[in-house]
Amino acid sequence: MLARSFVGARSERLFSAKSLQELWTLLFKKEIPAVPETLFAKALEKQAADKFISDFKSLLQNYSKPSPVLLSLLSFYDYDNLKEFAAALCLKEKKIPSYQSIAPFNLIDYSKWPDLAAITCGGPLEWYNTVPELSEQKNLDYKLDCQYTQSLWNSLRHIDSECRSDLKNLIGDKLNMNNALWALRLKLYYDMSREEILDNLIYSTDEKSENDPLVLSALEIIDKDTDDWESWKNWKYAELLNPHEEGVVWTVDARWISNAYKHVYLERARRLFHRHPFTECPLVCWFIIKRNELDNIRMASESLRLNISSIQAMQMAGISEVKNG
Repeated sequence: MLARSFVGARSERLFSAKSLQELWTLLFKKEIPAVPETLFAKALEKQAADKFISDFKSLLQNYSKPSPVLLSLLSFYDYDNLKEFAAALCLKEKKIPSYQSIAPFNLIDYSKWPDLAAITCGGPLEWYNTVPELSEQKNLDYKLDCQYTQSLWNSLRHIDSECRSDLKNLIGDKLNMNNALWALRLKLYYDMSREEILDNLIYSTDEKSENDPLVLSALEIIDKDTDDWESWKNWKYAELLNPHEEGVVWTVDARWISNAYKHVYLERARRLFHRHPFTECPLVCWFIIKRNELDNIRMASESLRLNISSIQAMQMAGISEVKNG
């Protein structure tokens, strides 16, 4: 399932291509499309996303009733598409935006464009039934993010007992780190207060309790001084921090932590991929690993389009392992 994937050490091959056409040939058996150079990167990235989703749907169709966690992972694209649709309608656009179809597992009806109420009718997103004002989009996007995360978290309850604990730890740690990094960015870049940050995190329920299992890592760092190495050096993820030199000014780097954690997360998923055969576990890990591959394909494509060096692009993608100590 992963033998030909560009993951781990093989991910560097994505950044060895000297042109978008060469990258296309590396990735796909299909003939290179005859599109203008300015549109080629977008065509390549859409083809990569379509293939990823198509491959995952093919795996799901082997089951008469796919596990809720697998459907929750895939539904990310419906939530993302709905954000794009609402934004387009807000701007009075007539043409349906480009989107990733997950049919027949979709939560919304894309054929009903541009009627937003009809698009979401009858499903878990039917509350989103009016075109938002520009000023409302941020809060509605946040509500969508919360609903998606809660759906994913709750779906873990239905996993086969053999692998439930391992997958709950894997996904729970990732959701915790997402919140921790978001809290850090809000503190570093927007100078938000503790209360403001807590109000912008994503919780497992609508109660927004500080005892929520998804905000524990954020609470560990929310009060730390971002320029004080001493307050960070004993953090449980200290090995992921950007390096510190004695006598040199240091500030915690959220992007560095994010890239370093990516290696940890993907390595855990790769190890777990083989641990519980005949359960949901291999498919969950496949989705995680292949979605990261898709992110790297997009970065490789963008670097070629913008003439960014492969070394810089790999650094931006977090390909090179980064650890402190």
